Amino acid sequence: MNDAHDLHKNKWITFGGSYPGMMAAWARLEYPKLVHAAVSNSAPIEMKLDFGAYNERVAYDLQYPLVGGSAACLQVVMDGHQDIVNALANGYNKEIASLFHVCDKDSLLYRKNVEMFVGDGVINIPAQGNDPHCDAKLCNIQKLCKTILEIRNHSSSLEVLVTTAKIQRKDEDKCLELDWNSTLKFLASPAAQQGGLRSWLWQTCNEFGFYQTCEAKSLCPFARGFHPLEIDFEICEQAFNVSREEVADNVAKSHKYYGGWNMDARRILSVNGDVDPWSMLALTTERGDELPTHWVKGASHHSWTHPVKETDDQEVRDARDIIYLKVMQWLEEDYRLVDVKEK
Repeated sequence: MNDAHDLHKNKWITFGGSYPGMMAAWARLEYPKLVHAAVSNSAPIEMKLDFGAYNERVAYDLQYPLVGGSAACLQVVMDGHQDIVNALANGYNKEIASLFHVCDKDSLLYRKNVEMFVGDGVINIPAQGNDPHCDAKLCNIQKLCKTILEIRNHSSSLEVLVTTAKIQRKDEDKCLELDWNSTLKFLASPAAQQGGLRSWLWQTCNEFGFYQTCEAKSLCPFARGFHPLEIDFEICEQAFNVSREEVADNVAKSHKYYGGWNMDARRILSVNGDVDPWSMLALTTERGDELPTHWVKGASHHSWTHPVKETDDQEVRDARDIIYLKVMQWLEEDYRLVDVKEK
């Protein structure tokens, strides 16, 4: 590009959010002679096999007052999941399956199906994509917690989850499929390529990990102990013939190659929302003026990179200004000045 258009005096800035945010940072790391600086938004650059901190951040969000959460809301979600676990342990598998409109009422007789059901939560918590100004039902944490607490006034925590799951299901006639073996077959098939699911799973097995577990001794708000690493290892083994030992080794090699939080680079601006669970693996601690960071309070996954809206909070507006000013500062640097590393 530089040669074709005689752009040798131009400065290139890479910019991205989420996975592209990782690529933006690593492009600057890997090609410092070509990439002058980078803006890395909501980018989990710290590769980690067991990413239980994702769900722990979801728990934090459920009690975060700035986005409408509360300790009471979090408690209902945790209690409701524990009630489900207790009911299943006492043999009420078919009753729970009926309450949550599971297609095969015998599904919850099998441990793997139970893990699918409760290990990642029986309701959707919109933490990663939290939009304070969305219009749909239960579309953000504020609306979700408001509804949860209203229902809790006259129902048990278990009944709260049943009702909330029904609202989120939208199509009341569609039942919930719970079949771990069928899921594995699907993930191993070309059909899973739609939407990039299979490609992303391949990367987690061969590069990043990022497995959002819910371990027994964690602060996960769902059924603790029902999303162990073994679930993700089995996906890698069945879908890509990558063993658990290879997965762990692949993640360790990627971390060593890129450096994670200790990457040897400069002129990378890292911006993160404090509601975003992925921020737990992003660079959020500044290392001097050349690796600046910025927290966007009340913001979710790189929401400031989305198209501008009149309803955008001031923190989001400020984040855009901070990015602009930092990029302009870096662009004004003499293009002949290079790092020692870049020579």
